[in-house]
Amino acid sequence: MQAGILLITYVLTMIAVQLVGFVVSRLVDYQFPAVSLMAFLVIFIAAFGIAWPIAVWIAEWLIQKSGHELQKADPRAV
Repeated sequence: MQAGILLITYVLTMIAVQLVGFVVSRLVDYQFPAVSLMAFLVIFIAAFGIAWPIAVWIAEWLIQKSGHELQKADPRAV
């Protein structure tokens, strides 16, 4: 259940971060058209790494708010 909450949170966070990245790349396009594609690609790739910690933080908050205990991975299980 908690993994599902995290996955849904990650997808929604990715959509939000990609939308912000699109807006930023459009603003760059108005000022510096020659670098707008590079700005979009950098923001697009960085969004995957940026969205994960945000999604984990939001999912942990949602799980704790619902009154459940967080499931932690056993470090010895790796």
